[in-house]
Amino acid sequence: MAKTDSKIEDFAEELGRLLGTAEAKARGWLGQRQQIAKTLEEIRDTATKLLDDLGHRARAGVGRGRRAAMSTGSARRPKRRRTMSAEAREKIRQAQLKRWAKQKASERK
Repeated sequence: MAKTDSKIEDFAEELGRLLGTAEAKARGWLGQRQQIAKTLEEIRDTATKLLDDLGHRARAGVGRGRRAAMSTGSARRPKRRRTMSAEAREKIRQAQLKRWAKQKASERK
């Protein structure tokens, strides 16, 4: 029975060391992540300050999202989506098929 207790204690000690090491690594990684976030925030703040120093027009061109539109003073209308007729799509498809066939033919040579 004493031998079994000893094995259990050894296992518990080893498990404790393993968990302690894992916790230390996790804390280190968390610290690194926080430092990276802080550095990125400082870079962002510096860039914002530099843009402010350049003036209002430079700041107007910087925005978030896909399109950063320069403010022109007039209200922008949403663009209507252009649609093609089935005939136009078919002509484009046929032209592309010809280009692919030509490319395949030149690869065979």
